[in-house]
Amino acid sequence: MNPLQTLVEAFADRFHASSDARAHAQGLVVQRLPWGGRRIGHPMVGQYAAARRERLLRGDADVVDRMFLDARHPAGRR
Repeated sequence: MNPLQTLVEAFADRFHASSDARAHAQGLVVQRLPWGGRRIGHPMVGQYAAARRERLLRGDADVVDRMFLDARHPAGRR
């Protein structure tokens, strides 16, 4: 890692410390990205997406899923 990137990431860690702590307190996951960026998300998103994908592959699309699907290509047959 180059010295400038190290400096920027150290500054970002100090700058984002309070918001990172608030996110952790709310049960969210904070992922540090290169050059001081942050990605904050819910830890269950991966499991929700996997369950939704399984439901779509079974052909069990609800109203919202059907709204986003192209009628010419049924779910799981693209």
